[in-house]
Amino acid sequence: MGAMPSPEQSRLYAGLLPAIELSVETPVCAADLENERSAKDEPASPEGALRSLARAVITFYIGVAATLAWQSYGDEARQIIASLSPQLSWLAPQAAAAPAVPDANEEITRSVDRIVAANQEQIARSVDRIVAASQEQIARSVAQLAADQEQMAREIIRLQAISQYGLYKIADPPPRPAASPALRPVTRPVR
Repeated sequence: MGAMPSPEQSRLYAGLLPAIELSVETPVCAADLENERSAKDEPASPEGALRSLARAVITFYIGVAATLAWQSYGDEARQIIASLSPQLSWLAPQAAAAPAVPDANEEITRSVDRIVAANQEQIARSVDRIVAASQEQIARSVAQLAADQEQMAREIIRLQAISQYGLYKIADPPPRPAASPALRPVTRPVR
């Protein structure tokens, strides 16, 4: 369905629809269209542009002022508007609903605060114990590392002494025994 009513719809709803006259006989001239375009394409005069800018700025500031006034006097303004017409009573400010049991809420809040405080104390004690145990363990580890370092230093010194002694022995080889005369076969007397 299009936006324009059909001729049957126009006759059917003649009293309800706005009167629309479709003139098929009026031709549109191309020259008229060109004149309209050229009038729109012409630059606006500086006074007209300044006037349009002034209107926009004034409209903007009126909107800002209305917004600020509504924020400041919103409840009173709603009350006044609601009193003007019963149809606008929905604009009247609604009274805030009071909590059903304020004492119960306060008691719950206090109980939660006590539980949180107890948990915080317990967590603080646990953290202190863990830190103390960690510090003791770190101190023992440092002492063990120092003892191991001393042991390694002693071993390095001993190995250096052994290697020095080995180098000394290699530098002076032991004397060789004198060459023994060639062995002569021993003859035994025959008996």
